[in-house]
Amino acid sequence: MSLRLRLTLWYTGLLAVLLLLVGAMVFSRVQASVVGGVDRELQQKGDQIAQLALLTSGTTAITDPLLTIITASFEPDIYVQVRENTRRVIIRSKNLGRAVIDLPEPYYQQAMHSMAGFYNLSIRQPDDLRVYFAPIMVNGHTVGIVQVARNLAPQQAILRELSNNLLVLFTIALALAAGVGYWLTGVALQPIKEATATALAITRTGNLKRRVPIRRQRMDEIGALISTFNEMLDRLEELFEKQRRFTGDISHELRSPLTTILGNLSLLRRAKNLPEEEREDMLNEMHSEAERMHRLISDLLLLSQADSGLAINRAPVELDTLLLESYRLAKRRAGAGLAIHLTHEDQAVVMGDADRLRQVLDNLINNAIRYTPRGGSIELSLHCLGDEAMISVADTGQGITAEDLPHIFDRFYRADKARTRAAGGTGLGLSIVKWIVDAHNGRIEVESTPGEGSVFHIYLPVAAPCTES
Repeated sequence: MSLRLRLTLWYTGLLAVLLLLVGAMVFSRVQASVVGGVDRELQQKGDQIAQLALLTSGTTAITDPLLTIITASFEPDIYVQVRENTRRVIIRSKNLGRAVIDLPEPYYQQAMHSMAGFYNLSIRQPDDLRVYFAPIMVNGHTVGIVQVARNLAPQQAILRELSNNLLVLFTIALALAAGVGYWLTGVALQPIKEATATALAITRTGNLKRRVPIRRQRMDEIGALISTFNEMLDRLEELFEKQRRFTGDISHELRSPLTTILGNLSLLRRAKNLPEEEREDMLNEMHSEAERMHRLISDLLLLSQADSGLAINRAPVELDTLLLESYRLAKRRAGAGLAIHLTHEDQAVVMGDADRLRQVLDNLINNAIRYTPRGGSIELSLHCLGDEAMISVADTGQGITAEDLPHIFDRFYRADKARTRAAGGTGLGLSIVKWIVDAHNGRIEVESTPGEGSVFHIYLPVAAPCTES
């Protein structure tokens, strides 16, 4: 069963329940009004007859002159009957003929205890005779019982006609509601149908550029669903594009060193009499390319583990000690042609993985060394900023253009592919830096001016109050 049909059935069923409740309430109110009018009329006639009987009666019994007085007050559609306290019928209206209005025992006992009341009798139809009875009291004793009745057939006919009309009206209303509801449900679910068709088309064609059309701005739940679905498609298209580019970059990065290694191996196999110096250069080149492949595979493995939710170890880490070690190692790595300075160092402790944080510093410093020409400088610093510690790595290198800046943390993204590859980079260093910083609940920001240099700021939450130097 389709969702459209289920919604229509639910809507129609709820409406049917509501209409039944309304119909029952209307019918009961009309019935109560009709029966109430009859009861008031019967009670008025019965009480009048009881008073007349009391005025014309003797001290212990009902006298004959009552017959003439009561007969004069009869109406054609009202039946009157008077009984003695022995239940013997002594007076009845002519329209009764030979019929007798029964007085069941419970109501007889009620009258003998000086109480009036109503009850129904079945003559031609169930409960078609409404009866009012009242005691005739003389000196505190019940000497007789007045019964006044009316045939309810006309009122029952009116109530049956009302119920039939309500049934026809409700049937028409439900049919119209079901038809309109089915149509409205189809209109409301049309965007979902289009979204389903779009998803099916994407599945069959693989074209992630397709989107669910939005003919007008919708502020309801369906509009939110369509917008979310289209945003999801945007994200999927972006991820698939990154995945495609990532796969191509991996293939390219692996093919280049493999080509070099295979070419040198082929040359070594063919050339048996190569000079020892040239042979050594070829071996060194193959070793360098193999190391680069090893670094690339290691970085890819790390990022793959990060994507699968790799958890980092957490322990107190002294950032100032870590920065000092990275500074000393960088001075030895840079040599004499590049100035590296530790400009400021506060004392800060964070909860994290010391090896991973050291990897962040090494990657950033290596990039700074790689892209800063001889004669330039690199500055390292650590500042306390309240509940955060900020590590800065600044260089006077070639800088990063505004177009490249938003993408530098993407995997295998290079603003200058040739220079980076020549320097031995894998294109994954900054991606790893970004993951490690995020895993420590920190953030990384970059400021760069082409031709003047770049500054990387790393913000990490501290585990204890900082100490400024």
